[in-house]
Parts: sequence; structure tokens; C-alpha cells
Amino acid sequence: MANMLPDDALIEILLHLPKHPTCLLRASLVCKHWRYLIRDNKFIKRFRALHQTPPVLGIFTNSTSIPRFLPIGNPPECVTAGAFSLPDPYWHVLGCRHSRVLLISSSWNSLQVWNPMTGNRYAVPVTPDVNPRINYGRVPESHAAVLCAAGHNDHGDCGSCPFFIVWVFTNIGYAYISRYSSEKDTWDMMASSPAPSEVDSRPSILVGNVIYWPLKSKHILAFELSTSRLYHIECPSETHSVYRRNVHIMKAEDGGLGLAAMTGFNLQLWALEIDSGGVTGWVLRKTIELGAVLPLEVPSIPLTDSPLVRRPPVRILGLVEEDDLFFIWTAVGVFAVQLKSLQFKKVFEADVSATFYPYTAFYTTGAARGYQ
Repeated sequence: MANMLPDDALIEILLHLPKHPTCLLRASLVCKHWRYLIRDNKFIKRFRALHQTPPVLGIFTNSTSIPRFLPIGNPPECVTAGAFSLPDPYWHVLGCRHSRVLLISSSWNSLQVWNPMTGNRYAVPVTPDVNPRINYGRVPESHAAVLCAAGHNDHGDCGSCPFFIVWVFTNIGYAYISRYSSEKDTWDMMASSPAPSEVDSRPSILVGNVIYWPLKSKHILAFELSTSRLYHIECPSETHSVYRRNVHIMKAEDGGLGLAAMTGFNLQLWALEIDSGGVTGWVLRKTIELGAVLPLEVPSIPLTDSPLVRRPPVRILGLVEEDDLFFIWTAVGVFAVQLKSLQFKKVFEADVSATFYPYTAFYTTGAARGYQ
């Protein structure tokens, strides 16, 4: 019956399939004509425009005790771990954005931009600005982020677009930004500014035209891509006693800078806002009692944020930059939680505990090798 439908009607049906890539893949295997329609660039652009936020295909980690890539879902509704295995197990993940993964060698002297959907890899030498010979004989604390350099708002298919690598390093009370352009194949020093502490190992967050990194102190480092302005922001004083890895930068509900802090079983959501007097400050927008949302066994003993407590009862492992999806570790497993709807799903067992780097992408031609 479907083959009797006109193409316009069939395309409308296919456009409204769930956005998980396996749905389009299976539809493309029905017949050559369906595959032709689905792989047409116009269809792919319409599909992305309709669904907007790409699905989470899986999680990259730098753990040595669990797999480096963890698919989301169960076969056959998920990608294969093998298709997303790292090009080299000794490389570390620095972040995922715009369908790409940024990797660094174990010696921290070489970067690699990898698109798991296409298999394309792009080798980049580390910026010479972090050479220890010119930094008082020490290797500065560093982090880096990859992002599309095409200047468009729709990042559903950035695999062939030029990209930037923004490298941040801190040394002797200062933060520095160096940027690599794939179009120019060069590194350029962009900015420097006093910094209250060294950059942390947690991943960056892109909010609008500003990229943010957490510092090891109770501050956030901000770099404006359009103006190259570099500055730092103090976190809310109420979060200063919170376990450092339970404080994560996020995009606020209004699209501005936000902060999530886990205290015991309560998830506090903060937003940086400007009041009627023009003063910028943090505002606590919401507190979510996870003990009332997730199927947890809340202990009867009082909880504390004391630094002596090594393992908080609930931990933030990661979040999806363009969504309100958080990955929360608990003693009974790891849950994916949507903050607005409070819908949740257990995605991993409790032995999965590491910093999460969620990988999001839409289906693209040639990615069929990556699905079960």
C-alpha cells in the first residue's frame, strides 16, 4: 500500500518518523525507492528542521573500567559500540559537539577531530602556545572544545563544515585562549585574562556565542567567540560547598547561562539574570527533589555536603548541551532525566560511573554501518 502513495504523501509520513536514526535506517531498507527518498539532501534537511534536537546515540567516557562508548538503548534500537570505538584506545575525549568528537593523545601533543557517523578524522597538532619550554618549564592545565565554524544556526549536519578548536590553558594566575581554524590550518592566540584558578577537566558548554569552562575554584571561565573577550564569573555562593563534580554549567531555560548543583537528593537550577536595576546576578529558578522523582532509596541518615563525604548519594555524570537531558548516577543505576517533564529512564547499571560526553547526531548517508 505504501508504494501506491504519491511521493509527497510518502515523504510526509517518513518525515514524522521518530528521530532516532534506526527508524530512518529501517525505512530506507524497505526498497530502493524509499532509500532514494530518505537519502535525498532536501529530505534530510527537512527532517532535521522538523525534529531540531538530534538524538543521543551514546556516551563517550575516558574510563578504564567501563567501555569507552556506551550506546543508549537496547538492540536493535541502538548503535553498535564497535562502530563508535575510538580510533586509538589511548586517546582521550575532550568533548562532543556538532556531530564531531574532539580527541587528544595520551601525551597531549596531538589532537584529532573525528566524525563517527562518517569515519572522517582530521589530525591537528596541539597549539605551540602550551609548550612547557616557554611556560616556565611546566605544562599548563589545558582543555579544548570543537565547534562548527560555518556561522549557521542549524548544526544538524556539520560533518563537512569548517570547524574551530578553542584551546584554553591556565598558567600562573592567567587564562589564555588559542584558536585553530580548519580553513586556515593555523593556531592564533586570541585572548588572555587573569583567572582565579586552573581550568577543570569537566567539558565545556556552548551557550549562544559564548563558550564556558568550569574552573577548579568556584568560578566559570567565559570566552565570547565574536569579540574574543575572556573573563570569569563567580558561581552562586550557595554552591561553593557543593562537591565540585556535582556543579555543572548548562543552558538556562531562557537560553542564557545556567548552573546545576546537586546537594544531597536536590537538584538546584540557577540562571544568571539581569535585574531591573541592570545588575547581573544568579537566581535560583527551581529545585527538583530527585528522591520524589526517581525510584531511589533515600537514606534516613542526614546528608551533608562536607568534603569528607567521598561519594555523594546522587551525582551528575553529564548533560546534553542542546537539551534539558541530564545523566544522574544513583546507587540503583544511571538515569536519563528530562528536567522539564521530569520523565526518566534507567539507561545503565550503577557500576557505570565516569564523566559523560554525550554524542548526538541525526542519521546521515553512509552511517548504516553503525547500527544493529
